[in-house]
Amino acid sequence: MKIFDDLKNLTTQIKKIVTLTKKLQAQQAIVSEKLLAAQAVQEDIQRDIAKMNFKNQPHLDRIQEKTNHLNAELAKFKAK
Repeated sequence: MKIFDDLKNLTTQIKKIVTLTKKLQAQQAIVSEKLLAAQAVQEDIQRDIAKMNFKNQPHLDRIQEKTNHLNAELAKFKAK
């Protein structure tokens, strides 16, 4: 009767594997959907960052020019 018990256990385990495989596939589909949504959000954020950098670049350029000018003027006084 050990063979019959082993066969019963084997079929039970196979059924569990099939059930768990189906659950895993369902979870994988959910994760794929969430990943696509996250990628869309990331692309939106990257686009907003690019827009902000484009808008801020002229200001940053002027700030850099003023900083360079001030440093040059300060260097004149330190040299004396």
